[in-house]
Amino acid sequence: MNTKFKDIVKLFQKLPGVGPRQAARFVIALMDKPEEELREFGKAVANLRKEISFCPVCFNISDNGLCSVCLDGKRDQAKLLVVEKVTDLDSIERTGLYKGLYHVLGGAINPLDGLTPETLRLKELAERIGKLGDKNIELIIATNPNTAGETTSHYIREVFGSASWRKKGVYLTRLARGLSSGSNLEYTDEITLKNALDYRK
Repeated sequence: MNTKFKDIVKLFQKLPGVGPRQAARFVIALMDKPEEELREFGKAVANLRKEISFCPVCFNISDNGLCSVCLDGKRDQAKLLVVEKVTDLDSIERTGLYKGLYHVLGGAINPLDGLTPETLRLKELAERIGKLGDKNIELIIATNPNTAGETTSHYIREVFGSASWRKKGVYLTRLARGLSSGSNLEYTDEITLKNALDYRK
């Protein structure tokens, strides 16, 4: 097989969840595109870091500043929903049911993938809650109901469920079990998410 083809396939394999066959399909699909479309695609990827960034407060996608959620003054400042990824946040936003704030961890604890509590945005979460003062804050744990998500949820409960955080007015809830074990928020339908939000405990 062509060496350059293999090199491009390897680049696509660096993306999460993309195996060798799927990466090869991506490259073959791109080879069928017109030159102009390929240039447009390449330019978009090259400018990705310049034109799109993470919100410095909640780590949602933004336009080089605060995201639309953090800028919305009508949001309930006493609710902070913790998710693993931006795609999870987007799934919840599409329901139109949750009116609080978010915090995106950037993954879930999974030592095999090199994801530890230190690599997630847990320190930023602690600093953020600390800045809110003595307000009563509901910290809603919305990690995925799989092994890594449950491990992360347990860790958050261990840290933020302590007496010192309770004294600061922080209390923990978790999305109800409307979500099936092993599923991902990104692919969950709106009714299941509604039940999970409505019956959180």
